[in-house]
Amino acid sequence: MNDELKMKWHSIYGQILSAPKLMSAWKQVAENKGCGGIDMETIQTFKAEEDKKILSLLQELKQKEYKPTAVKRVYIPKKNGDKRPLGIPVIKDRIVQQSIVNVLSPKFEDGIFHKCSCGYRPNRGIERVMQIILWYIEHGNNYIYDCDIKGFFDNIPHKNMMKILTKYIADGTVLDLIWAWMKSGYMEEGKFMESNSGTQQGGVISPLLANVYLNELDWELEKEGIKFVRYCDDFLLFAKSDEEIKKAGEVAKRVISNLGLEIAINKTKFVDFQNDDFKFVGFDFKHWRERKDGSGKYFIVEPTEQSFKDFKKKIKDATCRKLTLSQEEWINRVNPIIRGKVNYYLYPHKAVEINNKYGIESHCFLKGFSRQMHGIDMYTRQRLRVCMQHKHPTVRKGFRKSLKWNIEYFCKIKLIPSNWLYYNRMYGYTIEQYIEKQTTRNKGKNERYINKLKSQGIEYYTESRLKAIAYSKGLVTS
Repeated sequence: MNDELKMKWHSIYGQILSAPKLMSAWKQVAENKGCGGIDMETIQTFKAEEDKKILSLLQELKQKEYKPTAVKRVYIPKKNGDKRPLGIPVIKDRIVQQSIVNVLSPKFEDGIFHKCSCGYRPNRGIERVMQIILWYIEHGNNYIYDCDIKGFFDNIPHKNMMKILTKYIADGTVLDLIWAWMKSGYMEEGKFMESNSGTQQGGVISPLLANVYLNELDWELEKEGIKFVRYCDDFLLFAKSDEEIKKAGEVAKRVISNLGLEIAINKTKFVDFQNDDFKFVGFDFKHWRERKDGSGKYFIVEPTEQSFKDFKKKIKDATCRKLTLSQEEWINRVNPIIRGKVNYYLYPHKAVEINNKYGIESHCFLKGFSRQMHGIDMYTRQRLRVCMQHKHPTVRKGFRKSLKWNIEYFCKIKLIPSNWLYYNRMYGYTIEQYIEKQTTRNKGKNERYINKLKSQGIEYYTESRLKAIAYSKGLVTS
């Protein structure tokens, strides 16, 4: 709901004035890691004297001497080549913000936030987003308004934000703290800059404030009977006709304008899912199509091309050729990346399973990107072969190394193939089945290549190649 509470929340500030609660907040901050703010205090330096510093912070809060510090402005690259500004608070500010979030978040979760708001919330996320999207599509809501808010975090009007917060919070000290955090400013290239609007992306409390602000949009859409799903400042509207979706789009524009924000025109579009595709939360949703055997229709959901590029870059970054590590250490560097990405790719499958429990028959095809994952696996093995060469100088490079360190070898040393893990989680596909299938597939591919060379009059098994094969199998030593 977004109506003003009759019984507003009092005494929030008093709930954070204890060493155990501040210590708990500090543990959460430390677990999230991150760099230090403008005071040069880091997670490591704070941890060295955590008891002393927590007690000192507690005294500041009790005596109301605590004052927020300006954040450190840094920039991270965006997918479109631009840079996104982040504000990094000092450790002390992060702890106090986390303490306030720990008190406020359960209150907002208890009937205030909408069930179709999925970003930065406990027990919600991409899996819930997928479940809602697939549910609506399967029920014929195939007219979609794909919307993005222009510079959302940077453009939230501070006074509007406070008006919304006062609908729920009656604790003036906490309201003053939130105002001070929004107005704390930032340091960039040694200069102090004021914050006239927005909340600092990078601050612990920013995600909660973002959801509080856009909760107004959620409930206005609900009042109009509009189906939607929102993930932070990106959202989709759904309808069963072109007329309905255009009306829904107008409602969204009006509400967003009333909130003092703008639609990002270049990132917003109407989609007819019978003919058009759309992207959301790192996945490509590809429109309905007829099966070749005439047995019905289906649509495709698969990771975006950018997601695969990001996967490949993470593997590259983890396999720096200058390092000299053991095989086990190399495997331990890349396996968490593979698990993380595959778990992300499995969200649509999990959503389909949940919807099936509610009696929704799925027409979603989720097996269309096996080739891309095979490509990632090949790239990973290729990078590891070069990296492992440092510890195994007697294993020669190129053709001979590829024969010795093949798919079966990497599986034996516990490298996780992303293609196998994906289908293992979906269907129980065993690693033995994977090895057999890939070995057979590669043999067939190699035979076709040899036959092609023969048809062109080219000899594949040259004397040098036969020597290389014999060396790789240990039949000769030189």
